[in-house]
Amino acid sequence: MKLVIPVVSLETGGTRFIYQLANEMVDKGHSVEIVLPENASVSWPLRAQVTRVKELTPDRIPPADFILPNFYPTVFPAWASKKGRVVRLSLGYEPLWVPEKEKALASYHIDVPIISISEWHRQLILQETGKNSTIIPGGVDHSVFCPSPKKSLSTGRLSIAYILRSKEHGYTWKGTEDFWEACQRLTQLVPAFDIQVVAPEGANYPAPLPYEIVNAQSDSEMARFYAQADIFVSTSYFEAFSMPPLEAMACGTAVVTTDNGGNRDYTKNGENCLLVPPSDTQQLTLILAHLLTQETIRNQLAHTGLHYVQSWTWRRAADKLEALLFQLARV
Repeated sequence: MKLVIPVVSLETGGTRFIYQLANEMVDKGHSVEIVLPENASVSWPLRAQVTRVKELTPDRIPPADFILPNFYPTVFPAWASKKGRVVRLSLGYEPLWVPEKEKALASYHIDVPIISISEWHRQLILQETGKNSTIIPGGVDHSVFCPSPKKSLSTGRLSIAYILRSKEHGYTWKGTEDFWEACQRLTQLVPAFDIQVVAPEGANYPAPLPYEIVNAQSDSEMARFYAQADIFVSTSYFEAFSMPPLEAMACGTAVVTTDNGGNRDYTKNGENCLLVPPSDTQQLTLILAHLLTQETIRNQLAHTGLHYVQSWTWRRAADKLEALLFQLARV
């Protein structure tokens, strides 16, 4: 089967779905070609063919059995090319956050099958557009994201890990201010803890208390970042899937996350993580204080999360994608 995936770029974040699925489909014996603009960033090691073009126009899309556009600007040239059956891979419902809301919405009304990445995401697309979709959830590369010794074993100070995506870089839904407010309150309850952040866009946030920026440019470095922490925190208001908490679980770290919708398929409150409502900084503060002072509960959450996440693999996701495409090919 020949697959063409036109993308704007392959940077950090949700594009991990594309890179992981592309690699897995190559490993399953399919021909996969990624098409992207000549100056676009590629942050991931691809085993698929990479073709760079001046711009993503219909004439630049190669012929294929299936063309899998994702972000809304890639949907229109894929459809107009008429060079293969289009299946829209939605990594997030763009009208929620992009400036070109009408154009983004129009991309969902093109008559093609849609792939969503969580039940919440599927319901959102259905509610907003009337279009149903097939869920193909994310996974974890367990050869990379796995436990390693906690930094606190050598420092004697527990640490909280956080991925810093700032409003200045367009991430208005990540709840960064909520995280800092909770941490500032936390100092009144638990005076001795460390904060470590990864800032993918190089954000240097004027936080109300000290924190360490960790340089994590690769998956292995991100895995070490998750694994060395005692608690990983996610504060998003909404996410189509929410990969970091799943990866943190795979690294044997206790997870505290907001109920952001897209993580409901894998979060079990009180079992493999602790959930808080978005923007509820008071509850977030109390839960963090509870975990920092209750080692047994913290370790139990981490252990259960690690065990639970073992079945969440990218091969499972690729199997679902392959099955869907074979089914569509028969229709």
